[in-house]
Amino acid sequence: MKRIVFLFSIVAILTGCQTTSVDPDPSVLRVGVSPRSQPMIFKQGGQIVGVEADFAHKLGEALNRKVVFIEVPWEKQIDYLEQNKTDIIMSNMTVTGPRSIRINFSTPYMQSGMSGLFRRDAYDPSGLLANTIINQNKRIGYIKETTGEIFVMQRFPRGEKKSFSSKDSAVKALKNGKIDMFIHDAPQVWWLSAMNESDLVAFPDVLNVEPLAWGVRKSDMALLDQLNALVVQWGKDGTSKKIIQNWIPTIGQ
Repeated sequence: MKRIVFLFSIVAILTGCQTTSVDPDPSVLRVGVSPRSQPMIFKQGGQIVGVEADFAHKLGEALNRKVVFIEVPWEKQIDYLEQNKTDIIMSNMTVTGPRSIRINFSTPYMQSGMSGLFRRDAYDPSGLLANTIINQNKRIGYIKETTGEIFVMQRFPRGEKKSFSSKDSAVKALKNGKIDMFIHDAPQVWWLSAMNESDLVAFPDVLNVEPLAWGVRKSDMALLDQLNALVVQWGKDGTSKKIIQNWIPTIGQ
């Protein structure tokens, strides 16, 4: 198993961020977000916060552009970017081959992966470590149209698979004994475990490695070059590590 490893990078400061549709303006950075992925990007007290939000603010500061958050349904993120409704996707997006055909990804700012969430009274970490669960008829939940779905289909061919439209519905099913394991992005699994620690427990490692990066239009090479330079800079000066560890304290320890 591999712990999450980070290729440190971008984001943190501005005030007055909005969540409305905005016309193209070179002085404004329109950031496409789907704020449903704690601790990466989510709403708290009516404000968009998290790792990605802090990176977005830092990016706006570095580029001298006002950050405006545009809330976008997850499945429409690339469509909005291609239609010039946003300038960049900063929403916990994994780099994949199909996505790379439509958009350009920055240098990854973080290496994440999948992890598993279990009922505390049924948790057996030795089973996962030995990969024995792969050959068992476990009931495995995942969020449809995510890399978690791909991972489950590839890694658990014999398990009974069940798709969900949201983390809340998957967690409810897990608590009610309708599934035995919920596979999802590791930071979110760990967050869910912390929020439900009396009932649920997360596997402490990642089960695979998935690079997270920011997406820009194919035509916007200037922004891509700026992003890549900042990813390197913030990796060297500790900016990325500081942002990430603020939300995920165990990372890098």
